[in-house]
Amino acid sequence: MLDLTNSFKTFPVLQTERLRLRELVPDDAAALFVVFSDPKVMAGHGQPVYKDVAEAHKLINWYAKAFSEKRALRWAVTFQNDDTVLGTCGYHDITAYHHRAEIGYELHSAYWRQGIMSEAVRAAVHFGLAEMGLHRIEAIVDPENPASANLLRKVGFTEEGYLRARFYDNGRFVDDWFFSILATELE
Repeated sequence: MLDLTNSFKTFPVLQTERLRLRELVPDDAAALFVVFSDPKVMAGHGQPVYKDVAEAHKLINWYAKAFSEKRALRWAVTFQNDDTVLGTCGYHDITAYHHRAEIGYELHSAYWRQGIMSEAVRAAVHFGLAEMGLHRIEAIVDPENPASANLLRKVGFTEEGYLRARFYDNGRFVDDWFFSILATELE
C-alpha cells in the first residue's frame, strides 16, 4: 500500500509561474460560493449549483476532514499576487492500496481559456505522481464539456473511453468520459 504519511504531514503549497495552490480555509467561503453558484461552472459537475455560502463552508470543512484522513487533497487556486480563490483543483478520491487517485477541478468562468487550470492541474499531477507516489491519476469528464477533455490532453492524460449513463447530473443521466495519466508518463 502507498504510504501517504509525508504528503499529508502538513498541507502542501504549490507554486507555478502565475499561481499559488494552497489549503482552502474558512475565509475562502464567499469566493468559493461565487464559483460553485455559477451554472456555467457547475454544468456537468455532478451536483447542483450552490444556493448559499453555507454550502461552501460545508465543502471546505469536508476537504479539511478528508485531508486529515488522507482521503482527499484539494487546493485553492489563487494568483501569486492575489489570494482570492479562483477555483479548486486536486484529489477527491485517493485509493492508497491501488496507488491511484481521481483529480477534479473547477474555475470561476471569468478566468476560462487563459491556461490557468491547465497550469494548476499540471502542478497537482506532478505532485501526485512525483511526490505522493501515485501510479495512476484518473479524471472523469462530462462528454458535453470538451474544454475539460482538451485541458486533460494538454496536461498529458490519455482518453480511455466512455461509461454510458453512469452519472446523474442535474436531472439527466450522462455518460462518463474517462481519462488517465500514469507515473511512467510524467513529463
